Amino acid sequence: MTGRYAGPVCPLCGGEIDLSILAAGEQICPRCLRPYLATPFTPPVPYRPPVASVAAAGPAGAVPCGRHAGNAAVANCVRCGVFMCTLCRIEADGQELCPACFDRLSAEGALWTSRTQSRDYRGLSLAVGFLGLFCIAGILTGPLTFYLIYRGIQQRRLMGEKDGTLTFIAAALLGAVQIGLSCFYLWGIVS
Repeated sequence: MTGRYAGPVCPLCGGEIDLSILAAGEQICPRCLRPYLATPFTPPVPYRPPVASVAAAGPAGAVPCGRHAGNAAVANCVRCGVFMCTLCRIEADGQELCPACFDRLSAEGALWTSRTQSRDYRGLSLAVGFLGLFCIAGILTGPLTFYLIYRGIQQRRLMGEKDGTLTFIAAALLGAVQIGLSCFYLWGIVS
């Protein structure tokens, strides 16, 4: 075996499958005559951006990329200023960054588009609003609910989401009820 992919094979016997007769659904292997399920898949052609050559532009026509000396620079990094070719340029959060600066800012969590985790402030506001009804500390959890609503609205705008308004209204009502009940309890204790 050479280790190279030669095409699809039967999952039961390893016999080669003719792609011209392969269809979605149940198939019968021509070698072992047993049924199996298959779905044909044609992978997309990878996008290769056009890269301008420094030699084609002439000595006065282009600046070389900081990483690829043979490629003409099309931009410079807004953070460090290095010249970048089409292969190196990364657009993130409205900025053009080189790979090193992108990696550094992603590791620091400074780029919103590269974050892999985020808090669900909408869900948190509703949960704190609901759970705060069952404790006497509503004077604290009520304002916390309103803070989480504020953060959730900011997050929704930043991510371009349109839904969730009813959740925020319900959380605001629960937060107001928490504050009202806490004030009522405190009034009863003081008087």
